[in-house]
Amino acid sequence: MSDRPQNLLYALDERPPARVTAVLATQHMVLGLMMIMYPVIMAAEIGLDGDATSAFVTTAILAVGLATILQATPIGSGFLAVALPNPVIMPVFIATARSGGLGAAAGTLAASAVLQLGLAKLLPRLRSYLPPEVCGVSVLMLGVSMVKGAGERAVGYQPGVGPGGDLVDARAMAVAGTTLAVIIGLSIWGKGRVRLYAMLAGCAAGYGLALWFGLIDAAALARVADAPLLALPVPAFPRLSVSLEALLPMVMIMLISVMDGVGCIITLDKMNRAHWSRTDMPKVSRGVFAEGLASLASGLSGGSSVGFSSANIGLEFASGVTARVVGLAAGAALMAAAFVPKITAALILMPGPVIGAVLIYTAACLITAGMDLIMSRMMNDRRVMVVGLSVILGVSVTALPGLYHGVPGWIAPIFHSEVTVAALAALLLNMLFRIGVRQRAVFDYDPRTMRSSEVHDFFERQGGVWGARREVVARAVLATLEAIDVLTREGLARETVQIDASFDELNLDVLLRYRGGALSVTDEAVDVADLLDADDEALDRHMRGIAGRLIKRAADRVVASARGENSQLLLHFAH
Repeated sequence: MSDRPQNLLYALDERPPARVTAVLATQHMVLGLMMIMYPVIMAAEIGLDGDATSAFVTTAILAVGLATILQATPIGSGFLAVALPNPVIMPVFIATARSGGLGAAAGTLAASAVLQLGLAKLLPRLRSYLPPEVCGVSVLMLGVSMVKGAGERAVGYQPGVGPGGDLVDARAMAVAGTTLAVIIGLSIWGKGRVRLYAMLAGCAAGYGLALWFGLIDAAALARVADAPLLALPVPAFPRLSVSLEALLPMVMIMLISVMDGVGCIITLDKMNRAHWSRTDMPKVSRGVFAEGLASLASGLSGGSSVGFSSANIGLEFASGVTARVVGLAAGAALMAAAFVPKITAALILMPGPVIGAVLIYTAACLITAGMDLIMSRMMNDRRVMVVGLSVILGVSVTALPGLYHGVPGWIAPIFHSEVTVAALAALLLNMLFRIGVRQRAVFDYDPRTMRSSEVHDFFERQGGVWGARREVVARAVLATLEAIDVLTREGLARETVQIDASFDELNLDVLLRYRGGALSVTDEAVDVADLLDADDEALDRHMRGIAGRLIKRAADRVVASARGENSQLLLHFAH
């Protein structure tokens, strides 16, 4: 069975034509460069002069390009995963730079990036602490966190300016509406390769309309005209130091960023596999490692950290192209952009309403992807509380902005973002609610007096407690009932059959214990013609063969054994 999603025009390992690759790489580069507004804001808040700001932004562009290339190689996750300057780190980085200088902020960032490299290697062992619902909360809240900023940009919101106290701009709304309409229209109704250009066409339409409406002032256009066409990028390379006061909050922010990265990688993994069943932790580990490697290089060069660009994930969804070769081309294009200040200056001036429309589209994709990730496992009261309380706490950051004003200064940066609050809450609540969960359950089933639905109820109940995948639980029910049916029909199980089920994040094992002879599970093919002409004895033999095939198809491994009058049948299911 092919694992290639049918909705993709070009899947992960496929190579689009050179022209298509170039156009898609350009779209990802343009979208990635829009996010350079974060280091521009950081430079302004720190108080860097013109040359220092140029060096800081240049370092950010080079780091983003490097991270994008690493992600598309075996060093990283292997996905088309465009990076961006990590906005989550902004409050801590700015505060550290103001108190100790850019070298202290960059050095402390480099130290936390080294810790991230070590953490990346441990992630496969931490799978039980990062189940899909925890990562799904991070992805969901990442989308929710975009809504406020996206909406304000889309309507040209200016607080305290209008006669009623606030002002919205009809021109901005027209630009954002046009941009969003083009993106959605081409991504949904576009035929063939037209979908490939949905994001680029939307941004171009919005940019043109913004120019026509006069939303880009002449001074800004003059700065673009005055920017040199080519220039050698020169990072700042400040004198580095480590601020012990800022190291702990920087590491905590890094941990939250890692959780967001895990959620993004899982989203990309689901996008690239039609029959996705569980998290590929080695890919997650490599992806987080590559992100940490790029952040380390950026910190040593005097820049900020990098993260995964959710907007570019939205572009992959819209275009239907996830080919990693596009990621390599996009990373190379981003690094090349650092040598062309004129292009960078033009893209930094991308109108706010256009950026708002792109972020609205991305937020819709991420919210849906987060919900899908959360519901990929069976839910019970514990998991409902993990998800529900985490989302409520995350939303409280913007719904009740004064709620966290009294927290200590060293931990305050965590409470600046609904993503960090929700992700941290989900992680801690998941650890708390794991207390008291037994990973093994036993059920005594008497086929003479009990109904088969009771076996189904047992597995449904335990599947919810364990958070197992529905498909695995359904196969376990099928194989168990089929095995018990054969045991009783053949007279092998003369009394109660004990169902001993044990679970971890990787395996579900069902051990059937009973008094009687061992079951011989065959997997021989059944000839329909022989079945029609068979006598009773042959018919029974054929039915045993059919049952054996069903059991072996449902379970990944079947082992029968006996000791004296006691026998057991092990049914193993990979999870």
